[in-house]
Amino acid sequence: MAERLTFKAWIIDFLNRLLPVVTGIAITFTVQGIVNRAHDRKSVKSAMELVRTELSSNLKDIDHLTDFLQQEVVSAQYLSDHQDDLASCPADIVKYHQGQVNAYVSLALSQNALELLKMSSLFPKVGDNDLSMEIIRAYDACELLQTDINRHYSNRSASAGDRVPWLRLNDMEEYTVDIKTAIDAIDTFLMK
Repeated sequence: MAERLTFKAWIIDFLNRLLPVVTGIAITFTVQGIVNRAHDRKSVKSAMELVRTELSSNLKDIDHLTDFLQQEVVSAQYLSDHQDDLASCPADIVKYHQGQVNAYVSLALSQNALELLKMSSLFPKVGDNDLSMEIIRAYDACELLQTDINRHYSNRSASAGDRVPWLRLNDMEEYTVDIKTAIDAIDTFLMK
């Protein structure tokens, strides 16, 4: 009987020593999980702000290019309308319009924030699949637009006699819809 009491006392002593260790480990893991989730949320928020800034910058570049292309269309139309009597038009106006039509503009839209988001493995931690898809669509629109602009200038250079640009400004507006939608979605995400 004395042996059982000793064994029983030993079990109680063992549990009394084990319980604080297990509780400490559980608390440590819980706190570490909370800290990690808070850090991930902060990292995701910073990355989203970076993506938003980059998309906004790309959108401004697209807006500037759209303005330029609108002026290019006006200039091409002016030169086309007056092609038979360019000598009678003021030389400075003709020179201006020829400069607009013959100008070459490059568009370099950045995708660094997207690459950072992918490489840092924060994309899965965003937790909003719709937002992730909006961001990918926006960057795809940027890439397609950049390709179309390059093709536009390449085609225009190849056909020097044809002064009317083939790129429709409506196409550019369609691209910007995806970018604006992504920026709005990121704004909503950041307000949470």
